[in-house]
Amino acid sequence: MPNTQLDAAAHSLRTWLNSQHFTDLTAHQVTRFLTDSTAQWADSLGYNAQREVWLPAEPEQPRPKRLDLQLKHRSGKGRLISIEIDRSSKLLSLEKLTKAAELGDHALWLRWSREPVRVPIPPTVRLVRAHVLRRTVIHGPNRYSLQVESCG
Repeated sequence: MPNTQLDAAAHSLRTWLNSQHFTDLTAHQVTRFLTDSTAQWADSLGYNAQREVWLPAEPEQPRPKRLDLQLKHRSGKGRLISIEIDRSSKLLSLEKLTKAAELGDHALWLRWSREPVRVPIPPTVRLVRAHVLRRTVIHGPNRYSLQVESCG
């Protein structure tokens, strides 16, 4: 069964990110750029963005888990939007997003890589891809760039 609000949120974030670009950032800088940009997108739509939000602990999990971002509309209406931002296909990210969806949140996974996603995406999570280019550097960390209109 389609979730039109979740699909609309994913489409809106893709559209926003398609206007963004950067050149020669490190992996850490890319994650920060995308986190900041996603928070700006949320703000433009009337949401407050909270970073590093703890999910409720589960009895079988000794350590609680944190979401990268959780968005709450300033009106107090509507569902929370939980977002994970990753370079790789981390199963832990999908577990966190699946848990957030079970709690009633919309769940978005912003993945910044040209590599294919190697894990199945549950129907309660929407994938937003930023097709970031990597440049290998002989001395120092790899560098990454994002062109305008490179998100799908």
